[in-house]
Amino acid sequence: MSESSRTAGRAGLFWTLLPYLVFTVLFIATFKRWILPFEDSGREMNTALRLAEGEVLYRDVGYSYGPLSPLIDGFLLRTFGRSLDVLVAWRTVLALLGVEALRRLARRLAPGESLAAAISSFAIAACAFGVGGSWPFPYSAAALAGTVGAWWALELALASESPAGSMAAAVVAGLAAGTKLEMVPLALAGPLLVLALHRPRKEAFSAVAWMLGAAGIAYAVPIVRFGEDLMKRQGFLIALSVPESWRRVYERVLFGGLTPADFARGGFQDVLFPSAVGIALVLLLRGGGRTFNLVLSPLLFVAGGLTFLSPGNGWLHALLPLAACVAIDGLVRAAIAWRRGDCSPDPTAVGVALVMLPALIRQPFFLRNPVYGAFSAPLALVVALCWIGRHAHARKAFTALVLGLSTAQVALRVQGIGMAAMTRTDLPGASLSLVPAESRFVTEAARVISETVPEGGTIGIFPEPGFLLFVTGRKNPFVDELFVPGIQNAAAEDLMIRRLRERPPDALLVTNRAYPEFGPAIYGHGLLDRFFLEVSRRYVLARRIGGEAEPVPLRHASGGLLLVARPTADPDEARAN
Repeated sequence: MSESSRTAGRAGLFWTLLPYLVFTVLFIATFKRWILPFEDSGREMNTALRLAEGEVLYRDVGYSYGPLSPLIDGFLLRTFGRSLDVLVAWRTVLALLGVEALRRLARRLAPGESLAAAISSFAIAACAFGVGGSWPFPYSAAALAGTVGAWWALELALASESPAGSMAAAVVAGLAAGTKLEMVPLALAGPLLVLALHRPRKEAFSAVAWMLGAAGIAYAVPIVRFGEDLMKRQGFLIALSVPESWRRVYERVLFGGLTPADFARGGFQDVLFPSAVGIALVLLLRGGGRTFNLVLSPLLFVAGGLTFLSPGNGWLHALLPLAACVAIDGLVRAAIAWRRGDCSPDPTAVGVALVMLPALIRQPFFLRNPVYGAFSAPLALVVALCWIGRHAHARKAFTALVLGLSTAQVALRVQGIGMAAMTRTDLPGASLSLVPAESRFVTEAARVISETVPEGGTIGIFPEPGFLLFVTGRKNPFVDELFVPGIQNAAAEDLMIRRLRERPPDALLVTNRAYPEFGPAIYGHGLLDRFFLEVSRRYVLARRIGGEAEPVPLRHASGGLLLVARPTADPDEARAN
């Protein structure tokens, strides 16, 4: 083998491994700093534990997504024991599969291997390690599994050269569609049409049948078993009637405001316009000779690195609407080609567009929200940057710019998460790093719960019980793992009251905060009023976590309040009181 061949081989290996290197650096630098005890992380932990201990999904445990992810998590905890590390390990495996899928799709879209590696590395650095949206422990394992599954289904469909390959794509797509209702269009549409475009008709029809069958089983079986009413109250059909309060939150996340004027001022003027100017300047760059590239490439690498100083990724936001335009253009061109019959539509452009566009609805304009952006933005960033790379004249310089952008994103995550002041917190089944105040609270709360509630006992914790239940091993007496506005309807509140009367928990722990993102309601004053009226008749305040007990009315409480049942064996007497 010649020296030039060996050099080319080493360069190829470097570009192949670069996305994994970025992922590994960020994984180590931010390790276990992305777990939020009183947000969705707790639901992900305790839902799996409840299933591992024999409770039944949707009937005993409320869950608004598809069944695949919690069943896998429950199996892992049942096999390996109650450990946060088990869940992190499984999500990390999924994340690494996502890195490879994104790398392969970038390689199909980019005009060169080095640019594809730089672009996929940038997408991973920008999206995979935000607090609440980190791939090793995201707000929803279903979102991670569904997104990665959709990417792999598309890649397998594009690579298929046999019935076995088409069948693999179909099965992966069907499983991905079964993770969350919103995953159905992005997991099925792209792979389905790709197979229809470049595989024999009989083979494509067979694959589609398997695809739809797998997704259909995931959703049909729970509905048939538990009924439509129960699934609307405590299953995934709750997604079909989103409360107005949730719609307002989504509008703020998606568009940066509730009115067109808000968007024009805060979205277009301050964010989209400057980043669009940056894209235009890159497209205007003209390539030159060797000396030109030797000078321009380092300058653009530094320019990309300087985006570290840009708050909120301000210079990157126009990439998402650009990706949407590129995807729509690809679909229009494919439709024209199909209608004329003089050339075949591009399966890659069609498939990527149909996987990317439904995901982008979650966050079409901004990269500010890491929770949804972790899954809606990566493929869109790849599409936009690959399009720029195909149209840029100075491609080597553009590759240097993207590598600079990637370096800035890595630095932002290391600074914002890896170097943040956090305290290592060791609890049974979970070791992680938390901000100091949160660490003190969960440590004391876990100790008080263990002292107050006997092993195997029950405690109702509000608003998000999962983390403390997981680390103490105590049980949730209610169906739901989340008690925020819009989750419990009247029927669900009736069920909570009935549980409180028939099987009163040993204690309750309430952190009664306001919910400005949904409205002003707090517990007992606009939120679960009837339930907390019953609580006030049956429970007395024992202590305040973080301080001595104070006779503060529940609806005005701001700290963690531990309430224990009144010392009476007569429920009617307790109700009368």
